[in-house]
Amino acid sequence: MIRIRRLARWLALAGTATVGLAAPSAAHAAWPDPQPAMSCKPWVILSAYGTAESTDSVHPWGTTGPNNTYIRAITNALADHGIGVHTSGYAPVPNQTVDIRNLPYPAGPGWPNLFTSYFDSVDAGRAELVKEVRWYADNCAGGTKLVLVGYSQGAHVVKRALADPGLQSAGYVISGVVNIADPSRYNNTSGFTDPSDMTTLDKSWNRTTPAAADGGLMGRIAVPPMFSQGLIDRRYFDVCRIDDMVCNRPGAPNGDDLLSLFGQSLGDGSHTSYRESDAQSTASDVAGRMVSQALGPITAPPDPNDYSCTQHGDTDSLGAAAIRAACAVQTAGTWYTWGGGHSVYPPQATYGTVDPSDPQRSANDPIHKGFDCSGFMRYVYYIAAGYDIIGDRTADANFKAPWSVRIDKSQGILGLMPGDIVFFGSPSYAHHTALYLGAGKIVEARQSNELIRVSDLFSHSDYAGAIRVSGAGGGGGPNSTWGTGVRTHTSASVGAPVYTTLPGPTGIRIDCQVHAESVTAEGYTNDVWSHLPDLGGSWISNIYVRGPAWLPGIPACDGTGPSTGSQSTWGTNVRVHSIASVGSPVVATLSGPTSVDVKCQEHAESVTAEGITNDAWSYLPAYSGYVSNIYMKGPAWLDGVPTCDGGTASGGANHTTWGTNVNLHTGPSAGSAVAGVLPGPSSVRIDCQTHGQSITADGYTNDAWSHLPDSNAWISNIYVNGAAWLADVPACDGSTGGGTQNSPDQRQVWATNVNVRQETSADSPLVTTIPAPTTVSIKCQWHGTPVTDQGYTNDGWSYLPDYHGWISNIYIKGAAWLDGIPECTAPPHSS
Repeated sequence: MIRIRRLARWLALAGTATVGLAAPSAAHAAWPDPQPAMSCKPWVILSAYGTAESTDSVHPWGTTGPNNTYIRAITNALADHGIGVHTSGYAPVPNQTVDIRNLPYPAGPGWPNLFTSYFDSVDAGRAELVKEVRWYADNCAGGTKLVLVGYSQGAHVVKRALADPGLQSAGYVISGVVNIADPSRYNNTSGFTDPSDMTTLDKSWNRTTPAAADGGLMGRIAVPPMFSQGLIDRRYFDVCRIDDMVCNRPGAPNGDDLLSLFGQSLGDGSHTSYRESDAQSTASDVAGRMVSQALGPITAPPDPNDYSCTQHGDTDSLGAAAIRAACAVQTAGTWYTWGGGHSVYPPQATYGTVDPSDPQRSANDPIHKGFDCSGFMRYVYYIAAGYDIIGDRTADANFKAPWSVRIDKSQGILGLMPGDIVFFGSPSYAHHTALYLGAGKIVEARQSNELIRVSDLFSHSDYAGAIRVSGAGGGGGPNSTWGTGVRTHTSASVGAPVYTTLPGPTGIRIDCQVHAESVTAEGYTNDVWSHLPDLGGSWISNIYVRGPAWLPGIPACDGTGPSTGSQSTWGTNVRVHSIASVGSPVVATLSGPTSVDVKCQEHAESVTAEGITNDAWSYLPAYSGYVSNIYMKGPAWLDGVPTCDGGTASGGANHTTWGTNVNLHTGPSAGSAVAGVLPGPSSVRIDCQTHGQSITADGYTNDAWSHLPDSNAWISNIYVNGAAWLADVPACDGSTGGGTQNSPDQRQVWATNVNVRQETSADSPLVTTIPAPTTVSIKCQWHGTPVTDQGYTNDGWSYLPDYHGWISNIYIKGAAWLDGIPECTAPPHSS
């Protein structure tokens, strides 16, 4: 939001010709005339008029007139459906079915309260509107439908209130919104189910299409999706004449020409034209569509005694999708497991480890596949958003990430909306997190040895606040920034106010980019800026976005395209080598970030630098040499850049390794020749895996090996993050994870000194002892004598043909009765 600090000065300059973002008023009243007490009528129209307007007996809904025009159209549309009465005169009046009220707010600056700034007035109106909406939610038991009407500054007030967490948590009482000449209008309609709900008109009142780069004179605020999307939630309607500079100024907001553009819209009458007779048909059309949409059933308030895992109350589409994902996990009977859902991509349930702070309760976590609290939040929003929007963070790290919509604990339950992520602890440290369902309920991965469950929010005594993911972008996104202390601005200019500062590399979502003010920083010059819809609609210079100067796959905000197709490097003194190896001769050194043309890329020598490991190299024809992709702005494998062997971009790495100085071999055997060494954790691409030589290292035994096609080498699965036999990676011989069709399945023993018995009983003779975690072949399983160990009791036993004996399922990673393992068809005995 752009704050125009010279607002009071330009109002003074405007003199008696204009007093604000509305028509001149002979006798301005800071507040509307006294109104009857609020009541729970079936329909309530709540109206916010423009700056410096007043009310009187002739103009009860504002002296300028647009509010009156649209309220009359709405009451007539309701009457067409048998609700209330038609308005025959100039001003509609309340009746037994339809109440009409003015929002009491300063509507400044204007005489006699010139000292009150415009934005202070908008904020006061926002707070009052939130309070009144909550009154209807708290007192009318779902029996009242609210319609909000805003004109000029009043529309700005309504838009700000719609983004307020306190209003959104009571949003189910709002059945329709009509904003006219909104100074915060955002012309991008990508978030609308029906873009025609944003009505833009030419001077003849015919529909037209505005430029996406144009919009409100006082800033740009996107409509929250919960009011613009879906068959039910399409509640927001907007009207703007294309020549009204208050709602459709050309380009980004700029305080330097604000006065002249505002004066132009008053002088030619475009800003007040919404009250004229020629505008009546537009008002009737918009009111008719809004009322038709609003005539659905009245939404009942959430039931505070409902503990089912479902959405309780109104929310946006992303929050609803997160709740569906969370409840699917909860319904499946998924365990809490310490560390579950972390150190894996894509986000998914994983086996946990013993929590050192609570070893007794977490003793079974290594055999439980599930999530811890933050891993659970990561997963449900990954499913909801389609990408890792949260990122692999702890609860505390997520709490401290730069989310733009935060709900303070002082707002209590009133500030929350279903789908919000809630935190517990203190402002300085959050130790737990959960997903808010509404009606005071959460779904949470609470603690070890318990299933994910639905609980009361205040069953925790240390609620610390919440974030709203759908209105923010603090998590991982499809794009990423680099550098520290990076500022985003309210418009595409370094001179615009700072919206937020990103302390370090941050995942962001970009909906469009534009050529605007040229910036020189970090040794690089670029005029491209990206729009961040989740960070308040702010802008960031593409200098600080990983990728080329013009980002591939991101549309232009104004419909234009990139000025060049170049990529760019980052860092200083970056070396270009004659071949894709750091040991080859240096052909050039790039002293700072540089625009470069990339002909192709290839997987070659793995490099570790700047805390990153990557084996991708880009060929720069202008330098006749290669540079490690570590120093290219963009992903590890550059999007849209072909491979140097003439193929297309293959997407790069899909798995990660761990450990240092890990040998790659020419075959699936430690005895084969060493093909390379990974000096540290690395991203690798795996095309298949096979059962080869069984090796024991770092406390594990495994015979599975993965093939790395980009190095034409093999790596033991011990050093690949994931299961002993990697999920979703095919076998090199075309078989599945259990080997060939006649081979037994492969599972992993997780404990040490595990006894293998002759029969399915701990009292039967000992065959051997497995000293350390290892992968084993399982032929079948049987219900035998129950065993109690590690705080767990199980009667499942698995037969290991390689050991000619039985092992309790307690010691095998997986469920108590192993999925996919057949039951033995004959009474068990060793063979």
